[in-house]
Amino acid sequence: MPIRAVTILLLLLLAVPALAKEEPITYKVKKGDTLWGISERFIQDPYYWPSLWANNPRITNPHFIYPGQKLYVYDDRIEFVPAEREIVQILEQAETPRPAEQAPAPVEAITIKAPAGGVGFIGGEVLNAAGTLVDTIDNRIMMGTGDQVFVELAAPETVTPGDRFTLVDSEQEIYHPVTEEAVGTKIVELGEVQITELHEEVATAVITSAVKEIERGALLLPSLPDRHEIELRRAAQELSGYILVGRNDNLALAFPDVIHVDLGSEDGLQVGNLLYVTRSRQATEIAQKMRGRWAEALNLPEVVLGAAVVIDTQPHSAAALIVKSVQTMFRGDRVVTATE
Repeated sequence: MPIRAVTILLLLLLAVPALAKEEPITYKVKKGDTLWGISERFIQDPYYWPSLWANNPRITNPHFIYPGQKLYVYDDRIEFVPAEREIVQILEQAETPRPAEQAPAPVEAITIKAPAGGVGFIGGEVLNAAGTLVDTIDNRIMMGTGDQVFVELAAPETVTPGDRFTLVDSEQEIYHPVTEEAVGTKIVELGEVQITELHEEVATAVITSAVKEIERGALLLPSLPDRHEIELRRAAQELSGYILVGRNDNLALAFPDVIHVDLGSEDGLQVGNLLYVTRSRQATEIAQKMRGRWAEALNLPEVVLGAAVVIDTQPHSAAALIVKSVQTMFRGDRVVTATE
């Protein structure tokens, strides 16, 4: 056989496997699975998950894949089973007679780890300090863990030795990005203090922990809840609000920052609710020119910037952890509850 013919034959034989349709492995997500872990397990590349996440906008967080979700695992990629394919599979299973009706398996709760530290923002209606740190036993300016201090209490009759309070510093007043009305105060958590003895005008206390330098004038607030895990829950109603401020001093906000919004428990917001962060989409210059100067502005769908989970609520404000950021977020961007 001529060499040229042999070469062509070999090339054709090598091309056959490439043309064959690759059959994927179907994997069902289990509790505790993450895209990081699945990518590392099946395709030996833990850094593949950002691509998987970016191509699946319904996944609001790289760790928010739900037990029971199905994945197609190929040699070099992972794909989510489309919802319509799952419906077909469910219908096919329903046509198969079963010996007895089985109760549906309980749905496992999905949780996230909340960040350490205080909420960083107090709505105006609840910034009622329980007291003020007024002095210490010597002339030092800064105080820290283990130092004995003296505090003035707003309602000493309600306090007993052993009670704990969070020490905070009031940074600045926060104004609403749309109404420009004062909505609360930005605070910084400094540490924790425990009352040891009550006196006629002041109380003796000990600083039990310090995360920042503590000075005279620090405010005492009721101890902030120490939540380690937040269980995701579907919002009961559609709510819409705005980002008021970030917990840190960042102007640009993204994963894993904490934001504060103008929705709270009295508005129907609950810890564990998922919020989508959006921004109005502006029509392009070309579209505006084509429509003419006096034409009404195009009403385009909003840009989805990311998602956040509520980790703490007050009457009319809440703290939320950003769990996905497709684009940078800013103060004044809109938040809406995810009800599905």
